[in-house]
Amino acid sequence: MSRLQKFIENQLLLAEYKYDESVKQWVGWLPRFRGVYSQGKNVEIVRNELAEILEEQIFLSVKDSKPVQGFSLNLKLPVNA
Repeated sequence: MSRLQKFIENQLLLAEYKYDESVKQWVGWLPRFRGVYSQGKNVEIVRNELAEILEEQIFLSVKDSKPVQGFSLNLKLPVNA
């Protein structure tokens, strides 16, 4: 398992879920990550979507050189001689 996968799995342990009677679906979110929110017919679907959304958010943050709370990526780029 990669560092990224471990990080995502650890964050999913902190996810919060509740059943929303008004839409008859489960909702879930990661409190430490703004905008990482999902809803679906069961907790497993919501959890999988949260993982995908968090992964996308991390990739976009790295692309834009923005920090990700609790995760660092040290890239060693080749130097052309």
